[in-house]
Amino acid sequence: MFAQNSSDDYIKQITNIEEIGGMKGHCAIVVNQYESSTYITYHDIDANNKIKDGKFIDIPQAVKALASLKDEPIESECNWIDTDILYSSDNQLIWYVPAQKRALWFVASENKFSLKVHTPSFVFSLNRNARTLRVFSCKSKSRPTFETKLYNAPLMNVSLDGSLCLGSATLPDNVQSDSKQIRNACESALFDTNFSHINNPKTFKSKKDVTTAGHVALWKKFEKENREPKASELVLSTVSFKTLTQGV
Repeated sequence: MFAQNSSDDYIKQITNIEEIGGMKGHCAIVVNQYESSTYITYHDIDANNKIKDGKFIDIPQAVKALASLKDEPIESECNWIDTDILYSSDNQLIWYVPAQKRALWFVASENKFSLKVHTPSFVFSLNRNARTLRVFSCKSKSRPTFETKLYNAPLMNVSLDGSLCLGSATLPDNVQSDSKQIRNACESALFDTNFSHINNPKTFKSKKDVTTAGHVALWKKFEKENREPKASELVLSTVSFKTLTQGV
C-alpha cells in the first residue's frame, strides 16, 4: 500500500488494476491519513478498471466486510455503497443531497405559500442510537469530501448545531440500514414541513441576527433572482466532518 494523504493520492498512483497484477478488481479499501488521524474509504472499481470515488467507512465495518468475503464472485454491490452516502457506522449515517430546485413551504399569519427556489447541497447526519437528525449545507460542486466546509443549513426548524426540530414529523421505526427509503423519510421530515419560524438567528450571514421575516425575504429574493445562496451569504458551521463522524 502506498503512503498517501488522501484517497485521491492513491487513485492518482493506481488508476488501472493491471498495475497490481492484471486482476479484475471488484472494490478497493484504502487507508487514508488526514493530519494525525487515519480513516478508511471504500471504492468501487468500474468496468474500465478505474478506481471510483469512495465513501468513508469505519474500521469495524472494514473488518466485517473483509471477514465475510468468499471465494465466489460477489453478485451484487447493493450492500456495499450508494454514492450519496458519505459515512456509515453502527451509530452514524451521513449522506448528502445535491443542490437542486425544490419547493419550500412557509406558513405566516395562517397563510400558507410556497417558494420554488434553488437550494444548495445538504449534508444529513442520522444518529441511529439517539434517533436524532442533523443537517448542514455545503457549496461543493461535486461529491463532498472529508475536507469540505460545512455551513449552517439556511432553513427554518434547524438549530445552530444542525439539529432538526422534528415537531410532528417522525423518523422511521428502524434506522439501522443505509437504505434509500430511510434517507428519503429523513429528508421528508425536513423538506415536507411547513416552515413557520427560525430556530437560530444565523441561517444566513448578516450583520444583525436573522429574523423569521428576514429569512423568508431572503428566500423570496433568491426565487426572484433564480439562484441558490452563495457561499458568502451562508454562515460557516462550527461543526466539521471530523466531529460529525464522531457524533459530536
